[in-house]
Amino acid sequence: MNVMDLQLISFLLLLSYSIDCFSDKECNRIKFEGKWYNKEVLWSHVGRAFNLYVHRRSNTLLFSFSVYDSYSDVNFQLAYYNIDTKDYSVIAGIADGCAVAIDQKNDDIYLGGSDGIYKFNMVTTIADFYKEKGKNIWGLFYKRNLFYINYPDQQLFMRVDDKFAKVKEFEKFQIDYFYVSNDNEIIFSNKTGLYKYNAATGIANVINEAISVRQISEDSYGDVYICSNVGLYNYQKGILIKILDMKNLHGVAFDRDNTLVLSTQKSVFRLVPSNTSCIKDTEEEIW
Repeated sequence: MNVMDLQLISFLLLLSYSIDCFSDKECNRIKFEGKWYNKEVLWSHVGRAFNLYVHRRSNTLLFSFSVYDSYSDVNFQLAYYNIDTKDYSVIAGIADGCAVAIDQKNDDIYLGGSDGIYKFNMVTTIADFYKEKGKNIWGLFYKRNLFYINYPDQQLFMRVDDKFAKVKEFEKFQIDYFYVSNDNEIIFSNKTGLYKYNAATGIANVINEAISVRQISEDSYGDVYICSNVGLYNYQKGILIKILDMKNLHGVAFDRDNTLVLSTQKSVFRLVPSNTSCIKDTEEEIW
């Protein structure tokens, strides 16, 4: 084999390697439950978007994100993105806005920050103060009633007769995320794990102590999903079924068409069905 042959072989190997690397790098698809999807970016270069919820009537995604400005006293801000019109903006007037809850039936959007609970008008895109002045709101949840979790105590409160009272059944628990399913299953999480609460006994039974829960959500059919530090799970009657292996997930939601919306530490995107796949057949993408 002469020098020219060796040079040609080296060139072809380098070209093949370059094409593979380029294809993997440029691939904007992900494999999920045996099918390929395009990542349709809704918002890029956003810091750790979490607490994702979709206002289904307007198909608008609301979420919180981390603020990295070291000169600001604000750690979190809320934002919205209309999936149909592509209109988007940061929501003004809520200090350290980090919580979202939506009453889809009555079309009420609740937002929380370090100075109480606000109601957001989707038409005017203005947030007006609602209740709990001076209370630091860590989380919000709506299911036939409005709940909130305070910070740093991580205690659960429920709206009763237009006022909020601590839920005594949960006083002995610290709660980061709280959820009631359509079947009236009560699940919650804290730094020690994910639990199912038995109302008859007052005991919280362990579902999983190994994962760190980042959001508990549901799709349009009421099926429950757990977003964690090691991927996305489907929750069924006390059992977790892992459906997506992705270690940098921070939030999950479903739009009006039940399309999956995910967030990572850098972006928010939808999974739109694709007829093509990536060269590297993997379900995990670090994005």
